[in-house]
Amino acid sequence: MKPSQRNLAAGTLILIYALSFANATGSQAQEPTGNYGVGIPDVFLPKYLAYRTQQLNSGTPDVLSIRLGYVKGLSRSFTAMVGEAKVNLQSGAFNISLNGLTQLQTYTVWLVDRSESEAIPPVPDTAFGLVTFLAAGPSTVLTGLVPVSKLLPIGFTIDRVVVSTGPLFGTEALGAGSVNVFQKVFFRRLSLLNDSTGAFVFEETTSPPSLSALVPDLASETDALARVGPIPGRPVLALAGLRLATFSPTLARTASPRLVRTASGAQGGGSGGSVKLDKLISQGAKLFFEETFKGNGRTCGTCHPASNNLTIDPPFIATLPGTDPLFVAEFNPALAQLEQPALMRQFGLILENLDGLSDPTTKFVMRGVPHTLGLQVSLTSDTSQVPTPAEMTGWSGDGAPGTGSLREFAIGAVTQHFTKTLARVPGTDFKLPTEHQLDAMEAFQLSLGRSADFTLADITFTDADANTGKGLFINGGGQPGFAGTCNFCHTNAGALSAGLGNQNRNFNTNIEDVDDHPARDVQDFPLDGGFGQTDNGDGTFGNRFFNTPPVVEAADTAPFFHNNLVSTLEAAVDFYSSAEFNDPRAPAARFFFSPTQRDQIVAFLRGVNTLQNIDVARRELQEILAINGNPQGEQATRLQTAFDETQDAIDVLTAGGIFTPAVLHLTDARNLITQAKLSNNPSQRRLLIQQAIAKLDQARDEVEVAS
Repeated sequence: MKPSQRNLAAGTLILIYALSFANATGSQAQEPTGNYGVGIPDVFLPKYLAYRTQQLNSGTPDVLSIRLGYVKGLSRSFTAMVGEAKVNLQSGAFNISLNGLTQLQTYTVWLVDRSESEAIPPVPDTAFGLVTFLAAGPSTVLTGLVPVSKLLPIGFTIDRVVVSTGPLFGTEALGAGSVNVFQKVFFRRLSLLNDSTGAFVFEETTSPPSLSALVPDLASETDALARVGPIPGRPVLALAGLRLATFSPTLARTASPRLVRTASGAQGGGSGGSVKLDKLISQGAKLFFEETFKGNGRTCGTCHPASNNLTIDPPFIATLPGTDPLFVAEFNPALAQLEQPALMRQFGLILENLDGLSDPTTKFVMRGVPHTLGLQVSLTSDTSQVPTPAEMTGWSGDGAPGTGSLREFAIGAVTQHFTKTLARVPGTDFKLPTEHQLDAMEAFQLSLGRSADFTLADITFTDADANTGKGLFINGGGQPGFAGTCNFCHTNAGALSAGLGNQNRNFNTNIEDVDDHPARDVQDFPLDGGFGQTDNGDGTFGNRFFNTPPVVEAADTAPFFHNNLVSTLEAAVDFYSSAEFNDPRAPAARFFFSPTQRDQIVAFLRGVNTLQNIDVARRELQEILAINGNPQGEQATRLQTAFDETQDAIDVLTAGGIFTPAVLHLTDARNLITQAKLSNNPSQRRLLIQQAIAKLDQARDEVEVAS
């Protein structure tokens, strides 16, 4: 298509209200004093460095790529549009590929600079009409130059790319995507600083591309307090030459990278400044556990509480008061059909409208709540799925709307679970997160759990059954005709398959073929079609594929599978020896484990889970020792996390009757942590923490033979 045919309204600048937030009442969530105490910068770091390395080695290191897809909260009905917007931040050239277009329909691609203000009335977002075109067929490729001379002087930055019909902004977003937290760090060439210790987590040495100012300044946004009220001098832009209001360019947001204090008090070498990573993570933690987004009272922590391994299960649910926001469907008539209360209370199942919001009370599935530990080593995309998710979230790789990214998961969660009514109108039923809130929550979730998977080949357990179980997990049961291995899909007990490109792969495990799900004896519910929205004609939507969860944390995150089919490790392992799993499969992928072998695998799973518990508890205590000063709130939270992890290890081993000497040391460590929590003397608390670390080390030596 010729440029003259497609550029019907290119270059339009429009002021719009925050993506339909006109009725939002605003949030008062502020960053905490000091750090929240949940999340570790060093856990976030490896995944960022992997992204940075990939980008630098890509051959196009200056190209910002934003994947586009359907986003719940921005679009009422499911759309098939997918695509990618690429902007070369050195030359300004753009390349936008789109699929799922309607022939002879007019579309516009918008660059959107979202307001971070939560004022009432809302401060408008700024949208720039990059290109308007008439679709000649189901797909197109659009090219051109971003008019940086118009955008940079007024401080415009690209938060989001949106595709809508017609030449006017504000119609339904058919495809959208946003700049993620890794891209904001990389393209501004920001260093990462741990403000609590004064030490660099990572010091950037390369220079940013010439147009890096088009990328939002994560460093200054992290430093800034949450703004309430209009931003002085916010540029108000004209549509087709009509001046809507005046603005002073001297008061507009700066287009230059902001220099932020580093550990040495100077700009990082060759970089655009430094992000205080621990502060960003803490902002995300506060949002995750406390922010209701002007909805029904729920937070992300309602279903992902820190005290329960960031998931919920029936025993935990039973401890909650009847007024807990989890039970909003039971006491708010407008939300009576938001959940199936009996299934939630008895089986931990949550209602999900994964296949669109057009018919929420009949078009739904029931799924368990996946924990959010170790996401940074679990999200690698399964490239065999079409369209390929940006990241493997949820239980089928499409738990998030849009492109499936962890960032977009928050948008979907707020839309799905925080709403005041099933109409789910943004700005009325809830407030969607701002871009910086998405940054913070993304960083927070990538700071939890382990920073790398274990290397099972290097682990020798002191318990013979656990060690045998490790061999069975890696090599299979050795039965003729049953050559499957757990390690093929769960390499090193994680979520990635080394045999399939180190990706988090989707598989059809035939869980949905199990006829006797105990939950259906209580209340029937639709079958789950898994990944995608393909209509199978039987009331299910998808290709029946579900993605692979890690099993490192399995021993303390029951129940299991996407539909919480079973609640014990033994039953989970037994499923893989069942006819439902084996019958559709070739011998090379079938399993058979005897009852003894099953118990040995369970002992292994308890052992590796305990190593994880000990490592996390120890890391939290070490983080306290590294903090400058004596921040009571952060220390209390980290001590509580260390206590919970230590208690989890005790429970996991006691339930299996294994590694008894380790339990004694763990009990001592737990008691020392309790004393540290109660101590008001910083020196005494420090000594107790050091003693607790020593006990954790002794416990670990009782579980694993030192290499």
